[in-house]
Amino acid sequence: MTTHQTDPTSPLRFEVAIPLVTNPWIWVDMGKALGVAYGLLLVLMFWILRDEPWEEVWPAWRVVTLCVIAVLVLLLAVSVIVFRNRIVARFTLESRGVRYESGSLAGRVGTVVGLLSLNPLVMGSGLLAEAQSSLFLPWKDIRKVTEFPRWNVITLSNGWRPVLRLYCVDAPTFERARAVVESRIGQAR
Repeated sequence: MTTHQTDPTSPLRFEVAIPLVTNPWIWVDMGKALGVAYGLLLVLMFWILRDEPWEEVWPAWRVVTLCVIAVLVLLLAVSVIVFRNRIVARFTLESRGVRYESGSLAGRVGTVVGLLSLNPLVMGSGLLAEAQSSLFLPWKDIRKVTEFPRWNVITLSNGWRPVLRLYCVDAPTFERARAVVESRIGQAR
């Protein structure tokens, strides 16, 4: 549902069902998180087993790899079964900044699944999702804007990383959000 106001100073509000499994940015972010965790586990494992023969290191490496694959499969299963490949988010572009809100069900489910499976990665993801179920990003904190018109997505970044992605409902909402972001970023600088 999109609210189109005629007054350009009024906040732009829209709600969208963000896809999970079919979302390329989710895959990139998940790849980064799992890749860093996998790399750290491998470094730690190789350091601990540095004096062992390769025949004993190889099975440990396979176990670490299987654990990371299991986490990926679990995340995909939860995304499809529990969330039906969607998470509903509300965006508000107002005079002070951008407000993002989503249901905290994702975080709660992730935390519970992590606890039940004794998996700290899934539990940590759930806790992060709960903590980030609401976010306010002031215009002055945005240093870079990257637009993806094909996907109706605008990525807002601070000095070193993406902080928030605006998933617009349709092309007209994307164009209106783009105009609001450009005008507010220009005013904030």
